[in-house]
Amino acid sequence: MASYTDDTAAIAAQQIDIDETISRLGSKKGVESVTVLTKDGRVIRTTATPEHSEIQGKLLSRLARDAAEIVEELESQDELSFLRIRTKRHEIMLALDHNYLLVIVQSPQKD
Repeated sequence: MASYTDDTAAIAAQQIDIDETISRLGSKKGVESVTVLTKDGRVIRTTATPEHSEIQGKLLSRLARDAAEIVEELESQDELSFLRIRTKRHEIMLALDHNYLLVIVQSPQKD
């Protein structure tokens, strides 16, 4: 049986992994923000402003949920794992997990 100390150590290790991943992704050229959300849009970690990340959480979690439902409706044996949106000003990449949503906002590269 796992002890409280073992659980606490595991959680701390996960938090370090999340922080390292956010730092690594955030250092890439053109990346403006990196945000980790719960499936329902609550911010876990972010490099964006609190206001911006709250808006991202609400809107992008809804978009990811709707897109995942569409994929499942089109092909019941499939599931959405990544979504990429490109606008004139930004590129938004969403990586979906069963519990989390990773959002990366970057400036699109000039072709």
